[in-house]
Amino acid sequence: MSEDGGAVSFPYVLDVSILTAVARADAGVTGLIMGQPVTIPALAVAAASLDRRSADADRALRGLEKLGNVTIAPLQGTVEAIRLAAVIARTGLDPYDAHVAAVADAAVCPILTLDAAKWQEHARDLDEPLHFVEIAEPGEA
Repeated sequence: MSEDGGAVSFPYVLDVSILTAVARADAGVTGLIMGQPVTIPALAVAAASLDRRSADADRALRGLEKLGNVTIAPLQGTVEAIRLAAVIARTGLDPYDAHVAAVADAAVCPILTLDAAKWQEHARDLDEPLHFVEIAEPGEA
């Protein structure tokens, strides 16, 4: 509970699928993360930018950093690089998704995704299980 008695929101770690939806200007997905505390792994941003290669997509991704509810999780220093390599080795995830997993594991926060199947496959590959929340893309039943 917050000081005013309201519920406290815990942050989500956004995965590549969510960031790719933001990059393609999916207003439904973007609206879901507005106001919700989120952490965005920098390598996941790189993956979404690679997927959507356009000035508009990059502008949308850069705009996320300006929101007050967003924290960017960079890959800093050799300790984090080595930890990322360990996550890649244990999970078989590509570096982009492995950065999401490493951030979620370190922060003990759930991953927000459009693709739960990917995370189900790797949920128990780390010392602590990964938790994730799948959202349906707008228009899906």
